[in-house]
Amino acid sequence: MSKRFTKIICGAVAVISAATLAFAPGCANGWKGADDKDTATKAVAGTNGGFVVETNDYAYFINGKSLNTQLNDFGSVVKGSVQRIAKTDLAANDYTNTQTIVPSVIYSGSYNAGLYIYNGYLYYTTPSTQKNTSGEVLNTNLDFKRTKLDGTDTTKGYIWQSSDNAVDYRFVEVDGVVYILYALSENLYGSSKTNIHSVNCETGKNTLLAYGVSDYSFDTEDPENPYVYYTMAVPEAMGVSSSLSYNQLYRVKADVTESPREYDFSAVEDYDAEKDPVYINMGDFVLDGIGKLRASQGLTQFNYGYNQSGVEQKPVLSNGDYTYDIQWYKNGVVYFTRKEPVGATHLYKLADSEITANRNAITANDSVTTFIADNYTTEYTLVTMDNVLYAVETGANGIYKKPMTLNTTTNSYSFGESIKMSDDKSATALFVKEQGGHTYLYYSMTGGNGYSVNRLAIDGTDDKYNKLPVEDDADFRGVKVLDLDACSGWYKPEFVGNTLLFASEVEGMQDLNYIMACNLTGANGVMDNAEIEALNERYAAVTEKIEDYDAKTNADGTKTYENLAGALKYEFYTRDGAYLGELIQAYVDIEGKDIDYYYSEKSVQIAKDFIDCNGDWEKDADGNAYLVKTINGDTTVKSNTRDYYYSLVGKMSEEDAKAYSDYFKNNTAYMKAYPVDNSTWWEKLSTGGKVGFIIGMVAAGLIVIGGVTVLTIFLVKRRKRTADPEQSAKKLKVDISDDKNIDVYGEDKE
Repeated sequence: MSKRFTKIICGAVAVISAATLAFAPGCANGWKGADDKDTATKAVAGTNGGFVVETNDYAYFINGKSLNTQLNDFGSVVKGSVQRIAKTDLAANDYTNTQTIVPSVIYSGSYNAGLYIYNGYLYYTTPSTQKNTSGEVLNTNLDFKRTKLDGTDTTKGYIWQSSDNAVDYRFVEVDGVVYILYALSENLYGSSKTNIHSVNCETGKNTLLAYGVSDYSFDTEDPENPYVYYTMAVPEAMGVSSSLSYNQLYRVKADVTESPREYDFSAVEDYDAEKDPVYINMGDFVLDGIGKLRASQGLTQFNYGYNQSGVEQKPVLSNGDYTYDIQWYKNGVVYFTRKEPVGATHLYKLADSEITANRNAITANDSVTTFIADNYTTEYTLVTMDNVLYAVETGANGIYKKPMTLNTTTNSYSFGESIKMSDDKSATALFVKEQGGHTYLYYSMTGGNGYSVNRLAIDGTDDKYNKLPVEDDADFRGVKVLDLDACSGWYKPEFVGNTLLFASEVEGMQDLNYIMACNLTGANGVMDNAEIEALNERYAAVTEKIEDYDAKTNADGTKTYENLAGALKYEFYTRDGAYLGELIQAYVDIEGKDIDYYYSEKSVQIAKDFIDCNGDWEKDADGNAYLVKTINGDTTVKSNTRDYYYSLVGKMSEEDAKAYSDYFKNNTAYMKAYPVDNSTWWEKLSTGGKVGFIIGMVAAGLIVIGGVTVLTIFLVKRRKRTADPEQSAKKLKVDISDDKNIDVYGEDKE
């Protein structure tokens, strides 16, 4: 091919490409939202927070784990967007029937909060798309926004923006108004401190609730709780950086806008509240750790009861002060240690309901409830079962529960005899859920790509776990749910009905982390552990039979079924029965291999039987015939494929869908690598193609030659005619000497 012809082709391609781009539709600037309306105004109780939030009819979920560096063009985002699915579709395994509600990247570096629904709006956070003067996207900033449940009326700009995308926050509601309650280590007024704020989502007003807190805790089990507890040091004097030996415990609510106390700043030189307010604390006193020595010198303006006439004060201790340390805040109860000058450090508790307006924060130390009399060492999962409070512990030695007995004299709990429920070591508790007449602990174990999902009924008596021989009651034995791998660096798995949703790190999803669904519907609601074990066995009977092909050898020691197990695994994960034939044909066409070079005729037949559940794959390794269920409208999904057990839910971007497919196609653990075709266009033609091309080119050449011949004859005749005077005798003549005699239609006369 000549260089000139090549340039012509390249030029044509360039023109076509330019035209294609010119007429290609651009990204939509407007977003119309969903066709169907959700008339709900609030979330189903207990579902706010996390990556899934429910209304009566829908489940709204973040469509996979995304990063703040992901392109965040509103309207074009798929991964990390907010999708919704009808609960009826989810229960029917119709996982692709989802609608995009918020086409932005939903992200936060803190996974303690997520999606919330209040007043018909979905509240969420997304990386900023603003740019600095250098054109760099400021995606380390986090925008707090809201969108109606139909996908319309998205906040323009943001309600509030955080300079730290890992800010610890909650969306909470007080008297119908939604607030962003957050704590942030920030450089404010020239000093780096940890501060607590609230932002009114209607007005955008940001209120600094507490300035320079020592420690704080949001409710870790109720993400809607509008309270936050915190401790603060006590300055020796206003404007002085040094602190006294004790501290104070406070609580503040998200809707507070004014301090319940007035402070005197007259001793602060050149005091300017705008430049440096020195001390801000709008919280209610919970406990004041002032001791006798300080009390004997009189109360300071930082102490409870200062300037309150008629309020009796007394020291906390005769010899010293108290120091409080928050341990956790769960379901409206704050747990904390109180360090005394002499004696052990016990664990105490206070319920939200105990913090009343007329509470004396100094004398209240005398009546505070000792929760655990022993030294505090471990954070427990606290569960009440049959009116008994248990501390459930997951640790290096297994899973235990300890009954807690209340001593009415000391008003404190002590541990009863510990009951070992499982030998699963180094377990991580996920959540406790009431299902199928049991109280189940869901927990994770390390291994695989992420974290497993395991379950154990924890409401049994001692003999249910330790009686020999072990009773045949699977609910009281830990069971792993299939081979699920949940992403360990994101939100915890969640249930919607009987369906478990999780950000997946299962095979092929390690770098994608989209959402997968595992429907655990059993005979009587959610599957019991025996049903899960049966499901596991059915799953294993397929995978074990696949592995068995690798173990079979010929008399000479060679493998009987070379490469077959990998191909069957590919089909197990993808349900793609056509690719093996395409791959074999590619090796024949490109590398000239024999058709059975990599895969024998028998292996190919077994692979076909696997898809059709015939022949060698009429039954699994345990002799079970395959079950069938409907997934995404396909009524033929059989139990010898992974989709039968758990499937992708939501949408994948085209790029990620290709990456997911390529993972299995390009992974030699499954399929041989696709042959690379380095031949020229001529070499790629078959013999027949080459003959046809030559004949075509000859025919085209003859046509061109014939055309040139005809054109030549025509030009020669024309040249002769032009040169012959006889051929040009008759012409139009115009007499320009007298324009009156012009006859433009006349003919020349001889």
